[in-house]
Amino acid sequence: MTTTAAPSPLAPGTRLAHYEVRRVLGEGAMGTVYEAHDTALDRPVAIKVVHPALTSDADVVERFVLEPRAAARVVHENVTHVYYVGTTDGRPFYAMELVPGRTLEEVVRAEGALPLARAVDVLVQAARGLGAAHAAGLVHRDVKPANLLVTPQGRVKVTDFGLAKAIKQSSGGTELGSLVGTPEWMSPEQCRGKEVDPRTDVYALGLTAWFLLTGDAPWQGGSVGAVLDQQMNAPLPSAVARRPDLAPAVDAVLSRLCAKSPGERPASMADVERMLERIRPREVHVAPLVPRVAAFFVDLVLFAMAVIAVQAGLAAVGALVGAPWLDEWLAAPAALVVLAAGQAGLERAFGGSLGKLLLHLEVVRDDGARPSTRALALRLLARFPAALHLLVPAPILPAWADTAANYAVLGVLVVGAVVHLVTRGTTPWDLWTRTRVAYAPLPR
Repeated sequence: MTTTAAPSPLAPGTRLAHYEVRRVLGEGAMGTVYEAHDTALDRPVAIKVVHPALTSDADVVERFVLEPRAAARVVHENVTHVYYVGTTDGRPFYAMELVPGRTLEEVVRAEGALPLARAVDVLVQAARGLGAAHAAGLVHRDVKPANLLVTPQGRVKVTDFGLAKAIKQSSGGTELGSLVGTPEWMSPEQCRGKEVDPRTDVYALGLTAWFLLTGDAPWQGGSVGAVLDQQMNAPLPSAVARRPDLAPAVDAVLSRLCAKSPGERPASMADVERMLERIRPREVHVAPLVPRVAAFFVDLVLFAMAVIAVQAGLAAVGALVGAPWLDEWLAAPAALVVLAAGQAGLERAFGGSLGKLLLHLEVVRDDGARPSTRALALRLLARFPAALHLLVPAPILPAWADTAANYAVLGVLVVGAVVHLVTRGTTPWDLWTRTRVAYAPLPR
């Protein structure tokens, strides 16, 4: 078994055209990136130089010379600018904007999975940069966290167009049937050596999103072949299963971005941006106590009216079928159904009970998303701990039990109001279920 020695880096002071090498910044499969000084314009730049072992590959050399020239046409705040493409001593290289900061891969390795809001922010910026490249007629073909730089100010820059391909460029014999890209981030069509278009970058950006939200790449086979097989055939794993704090909508978006068939993916980065914006956590403006109490009393009145109507209906049915006991035995369970439907049911379906909706309030999670059915059911039980006594028909319960249940509910609500005032915005059931009553966003 033979091994290939790692290429020796260029020594500081080495000149490539009018660029003077300062230090190594990073290394990839095709080349090494250096910090250099532009002696003509007196500014720092980054230059990428092809590994010496690859200079004999005509396809690599041609791509490295021609495609960055095309990438230089992309002028966008979310794309690193290409300044120069050339060859020195038979070694192709290109100079580009030196971006201070770290790659998104380095950020996640250092800090762990990103909060959803931050992940959406960087992904939207990357989508805008890639959209500009597509508009200029280029497919990046190597979108991955290591090729997305983020500055200390939070600006994302798409970099490394060394594998970029002109969208309308006809494929030569060296293109079809060959693998171009990084296996962990390649689209199924890349894995098969087929033609690519902007939807290839959509797929890779979806995998990047999965990485940002979980801290790992979704495909981690023991070999390149295993990874390629998963890219082509395995369904995308659930990010929500790894991050229960994420809403199910996140999985739905990632599945669309990473659909195996290009035709099932968003057609453009503008579509990707719109999809990402739909899962961006919104800022939650917690409602103060007064509107919450007002909403409760509205719900209380509506609940009483509904229960009276149900009782009247049961009495009428009982009289009609000769069962006068019907309302006595079924009124209490029916009241529980009305309570559950009017509170947790409406909160799940529309974001709030009728009282909350009338006052433009809604129940949300900490991140602004709609809570799960389970969380809303627990929230209902926390607010009305004695509500389950309604399952027992009235004739079986002594009068004091019903009175005790009412006092229990009243006591819990008073405690909740006091805690809300002390914590400035949360009640015990808010804290327990990680939900909030917030002002609903105004319609656009």
